[in-house]
Amino acid sequence: MVPPLRPPRPRSPVAGGPLRRAAIPLLALAFMVASAVAVLLFDTSKTDLDVFFWPSTEIALHGHPLLVYTLRAGPYPNANGPVSLLPLGVVVAVINALGWQDGMRLRDALTVGVFAVFSLLMAREAVLAIEVGRERRREARGTARGGKGQGQGQGRLTGRLLIAAVLLLAPPLWVALVGFGHIEEPLELWLILLGVRLLGRGRTVWGGICLGLAVMTKSVSAVCLIPLLVALLFDRRVRSAAALAGAAVVTAAVVIAPFLVANRSGVVYSLLTYRGELPIVGGSLWVAFLGSGWDAFVRHWDAVLFMGAALVLSVAALAWRPRGGWASPRVYGLLAVAAACVPMLAKTSWPYYLLDPYVFAAIWWLGCPGRVVSWRLAVPLLLAAGDIVLAAIEPTLPLPAGTGAVVGIAASAGMAVVITLLFGLSWGARDDRAARSGSAVP
Repeated sequence: MVPPLRPPRPRSPVAGGPLRRAAIPLLALAFMVASAVAVLLFDTSKTDLDVFFWPSTEIALHGHPLLVYTLRAGPYPNANGPVSLLPLGVVVAVINALGWQDGMRLRDALTVGVFAVFSLLMAREAVLAIEVGRERRREARGTARGGKGQGQGQGRLTGRLLIAAVLLLAPPLWVALVGFGHIEEPLELWLILLGVRLLGRGRTVWGGICLGLAVMTKSVSAVCLIPLLVALLFDRRVRSAAALAGAAVVTAAVVIAPFLVANRSGVVYSLLTYRGELPIVGGSLWVAFLGSGWDAFVRHWDAVLFMGAALVLSVAALAWRPRGGWASPRVYGLLAVAAACVPMLAKTSWPYYLLDPYVFAAIWWLGCPGRVVSWRLAVPLLLAAGDIVLAAIEPTLPLPAGTGAVVGIAASAGMAVVITLLFGLSWGARDDRAARSGSAVP
């Protein structure tokens, strides 16, 4: 007797089919809505979005797109490049057409909600960076990869969502966007991560273009070019280093040239010389040196300090373990070190400065071989905790000299601990074996 045929087992609606395909778009939409709602729930009026970005965009929309650097809020100009003003201009034009421009909280909520798209793109690049690094390590070890079954596909989706959550739910991102209105930071980070991925594929010029656009989105992101160039030079890829630097410089020059022609003094002041007029405040180490011989130097040349520190530390890291300097995730460790130099040595250090090192450190942590729950987790945790503490202190700034010095020294010491951990945990023997085995690029 032939046994009756069993009916096929129904497939899980999540593992395959339309529900699974719709999961990521629905979660992305939920994140954008949550970003907008967060602005409405908290009184975030008069953030840098209201003081600098929105007024600059209004100048452009009122027929003067090349005069956006005439804006001043006391001694403070719009100190970022013009790239973020392009998508912001679309948002502002729509809000103005709807007649909602006078409702500050509503317009801020809509703006942050729309710009959450760049946070999602940043998270996508982080996921790709981690997956590419893991895949190259598997290839270097000669590990065959099996077919992707239903369960494996579901596991990969879950893993990607967890990685994205590490970025999208992180306090530094929410503090930067909701607390301070720095809508340009996720855009800048997306461009940097995209540039690094293109470099890893050998598309050096396109990578340089992305990095040049990142600098023209947030000028201090130029610090991220330093470890990338140093890593290429240590790998004896001199032509690639020259192509990367050249493409980035040319891109930045092309973007800023029309603004320089129209308003040279405003552009130079906003992007370069204004720093010399800023006081030493915030969570800065240099509060402890007010009135000393360091005072005058730091007021005018703090950028030289953190850029120089990024260069020295990048060279030191790669001189310590010169082979495989461009290997993933090491390159993201180098980026985290360079980015951490800014809040450690800048004369004005604000909580949103910690977003860049956090993102790079999170990619480094999740991309390293071995267990996820390890000592490496301490680096992003320290950055997130420091960001929360500085954000809580920020409304009381400027602090009295004594208290401000303690806070500044503690904040810079925290960054020094982060850099030390990145050094100690990035260049150990285990990671080096993976780096030497053939994983040449991220």
